[in-house]
Amino acid sequence: MARPRNFNEEDVLRKAMTLFWSKGFESTSLNDLLQATGLSKSSLYETFGSKHELFLRAFQLYKKDRMDGFTECLSQPNAYLAISTAFQTVLDGKGNQMGCMTANEAIELAPHDPKLQEMVESDFHEIEQVFLATIERGKQNGSLCTGTESRKLARFLTVSLQGINVMIRAKAHRDVMEDTVSVILEKLNERK
Repeated sequence: MARPRNFNEEDVLRKAMTLFWSKGFESTSLNDLLQATGLSKSSLYETFGSKHELFLRAFQLYKKDRMDGFTECLSQPNAYLAISTAFQTVLDGKGNQMGCMTANEAIELAPHDPKLQEMVESDFHEIEQVFLATIERGKQNGSLCTGTESRKLARFLTVSLQGINVMIRAKAHRDVMEDTVSVILEKLNERK
């Protein structure tokens, strides 16, 4: 008979997520994981199967948390203010020195890990969809006055967001990113 677990699985996933987010998959050792989570080697493998499987589950948790916050941020009626707030939140947000785990792993693992590449692509698509819905709402209620086609603008915002996340991870000067956000916001009210 299996022994009952003496740990909270979500708590372990959150600790692993923070570690992977800060160090990356390759630089995170098994010992790092055991120390951060408090698990024994056997408990980690019995529960999660492998370091890779633990990583994928931790990444899924990251995506869910981030998407929940992102969707909430973009839900305010004024689309211009919602998008402005979303970008400002990225600049000011929790863990901003670490950038975005999705952007980080898109660079580190996605080129040679088909499962992760699929998850990263899905995440980018979900971000694009939330931006698209916000843009459409803004065009309908007059809070955005752009002549740019909505899907193209949503893709521009998605790529810009990920670029800013990479810059954050690279410790770029804040004024560079603030200038970039100001140009992004100008684009939101640009008539063709």
